[in-house]
Amino acid sequence: MYLSETLARDRSSARYEEAQHARIARQAAELRKLDRIRQRAERKLLRAWQRSDELRASIEAVG
Repeated sequence: MYLSETLARDRSSARYEEAQHARIARQAAELRKLDRIRQRAERKLLRAWQRSDELRASIEAVG
């Protein structure tokens, strides 16, 4: 009886560790995805600022 309980506990522990690793891997993948989205948004914002500066300069040159 003791051996079967030990084996069951070991299997349960192994499944728990596998689930933890899978969860961490999913979270890491989600973090990488969100980081890529953030980087794209930052580049887009920078381009918008640059374009705004260009338009402001051209308006000032005309005026």
